[in-house]
Amino acid sequence: MKRVVFIFMILTFSSVKPVIAQTGKHVVFTVGNETVYNDEFERVFSKNSKPGKGRPSQEELEEYLQLYIKFKLKVKEAYARGLDTNKAFVDELTGYRKQLAQPYLTDKEVTEQLIHEAYERMKTEVKVSHIMVRLAAYATPTDTLRAFTRIMQWRDRIVKFGEAFDSVAYQYSEDESAKFNYGDLGYFSTFAMIYPFENMAYTTPIGQISMPFRTQFGYHIIVVKDKRTARGEVKAAHLMVRFNNDGEILAAKVRMDSIYKKLTEGMDFNKLVQDYSEDYSTKTRNGELNWMNSTAANIPVQFREAAYNLKNIGDYSEPIKTDFGWHIIKLLERKPLASYDEMKETIKNKVQRDQRSEKNKEVVLVRIKKENNFLVDEKSLVAYISLVDSGINSGSWTPTEKLKTETKLFSIANRTYSYADFSNFIKETQVAKADQAKDALIRGYFKEFSDKRNLEYEEEILESKYPDFKYLMQEYRDGILLFELTDKMVWSKSVEDTVGLKEFHNANKQKYLWKDRSDFDIYTCKDAKSAEKVKRILKKKPNESVDLTKLNAKDPNMVKVEHKLIEKGNDKLYENFAWTPGIHDIGSNGTFVFANVKRIIPPEPKMLTDAMGMITTDYQSFLETNWISVLQEKYPVVVSPNAIENLFK
Repeated sequence: MKRVVFIFMILTFSSVKPVIAQTGKHVVFTVGNETVYNDEFERVFSKNSKPGKGRPSQEELEEYLQLYIKFKLKVKEAYARGLDTNKAFVDELTGYRKQLAQPYLTDKEVTEQLIHEAYERMKTEVKVSHIMVRLAAYATPTDTLRAFTRIMQWRDRIVKFGEAFDSVAYQYSEDESAKFNYGDLGYFSTFAMIYPFENMAYTTPIGQISMPFRTQFGYHIIVVKDKRTARGEVKAAHLMVRFNNDGEILAAKVRMDSIYKKLTEGMDFNKLVQDYSEDYSTKTRNGELNWMNSTAANIPVQFREAAYNLKNIGDYSEPIKTDFGWHIIKLLERKPLASYDEMKETIKNKVQRDQRSEKNKEVVLVRIKKENNFLVDEKSLVAYISLVDSGINSGSWTPTEKLKTETKLFSIANRTYSYADFSNFIKETQVAKADQAKDALIRGYFKEFSDKRNLEYEEEILESKYPDFKYLMQEYRDGILLFELTDKMVWSKSVEDTVGLKEFHNANKQKYLWKDRSDFDIYTCKDAKSAEKVKRILKKKPNESVDLTKLNAKDPNMVKVEHKLIEKGNDKLYENFAWTPGIHDIGSNGTFVFANVKRIIPPEPKMLTDAMGMITTDYQSFLETNWISVLQEKYPVVVSPNAIENLFK
């Protein structure tokens, strides 16, 4: 969305003294009966500002004040409409809360959990496409809001309006590779992408469009197209015949086919490599390459797939083409993913260099148990163990009535957990452990149960314990509501309200003008005689196209004509002649090609279909401006005198 000019009510600065809250905080502005203080405004403004740059400028603060007023008006209306009680909204926010809580429930140090997570992900390769809006790591709040708005618009075009993901990626993604891969990143595995991207790729179900998420590169949305079992590693050798350009491809293929024929007739692969391969870095070792995996980005996908499709050691492929040349590939060795124990140290080293570095779970538990006054009634636990029969080892244990009572086992803050709670947990999670002592088994269950409840309790109180988390949740809550309502009032409406869009276009036609346009025909003639004939006809009727029926009676390819209508500045190929009416020779090297410029069309309004994207965007801005005006009538905005001056003191 483009920046909107806000219409808001303010107090006359000269007649009102600065407003100070009872807490000593400065009031920045009010929206209806809601007050925004300087600490809130400064916190939101600073969240994406580059640190260490000093106090923001007057211009930056005034610009963001306008944006934040608009934000608050929309959110207030969303709450007034009860959108925060919608089940879909509640479910979505709950899912985000689980994700946002994780940093508060993990440790900064390397953890077994992270190592195990990485290994488990290595067992699966995911195929993902993405759309990106670029955003600098230290982007201004204004740019951040703008980027998030754009990525939500692209997501809505796919989810709500049925546009193809790859089409939207090709048109709008700011990842330059989307212009040739349509956003398709292919298959990849653990550590191939930055951690936030990897997380979203592995946790998003196949076919589902993710919500926007941010990395150091900007905002992304993804669709997971496929997930497959990892295919281990292969070692291959190859024989290559190079080509340097498209004109050499066929000749290189002919040479490779003759080599392949020799191979099928029984000649030794290694001998053929020595005699013919043009990969000089591998020729001395019979074409042998290093181990590769099926997601290696530095190896052409055609090469990888051909190598993995070879079934037996010693098999070789038919000639395959990559950007480097033609190849025959021979499979030398194959090995599956190594065991967890074999890879643990390697993964650990990668984790230490990766964004995964966080505190481990056990350290977190030690801390939160102390902070939340976790107390175990050891006597009660011993008594519980004594009441459990040997069936606990079977994996299908059922508690007796004595183990379903409200007898206290432990407490967290002012919350208690009973025999019944613990028994239900065991019943739901138990597995057969025939060789484990009853006492150790139950105490293991108890640790698992109490740890889980401690983490759950900690997660429940995060808002009251950590102001940052409270603010983060509020931002997510308000953000989701903001975009739901803006979609309804602006984005979807601009697409669905075709009558309103036409009326807007009719009222603003002079904003959408063509530049000068040239209307001309390009004639391609087979010889000089036919070219002269066409020119003679055109001199008599310069503003008309030539009827080629007679000219092509004997040879349908004698004269060809192509009509062009171009806008000034849009096609450099024709700039040197297109703006002068008449005949212009443009052929060279013995060809007979010329253009007949029939007319120059002066600027005139575009049809709606000619500038649909630009007009729709402007119509959205128009709708939003009107909507904001209505909201400001409903919820008067009052900006405190000296509000800007009192910020960041």
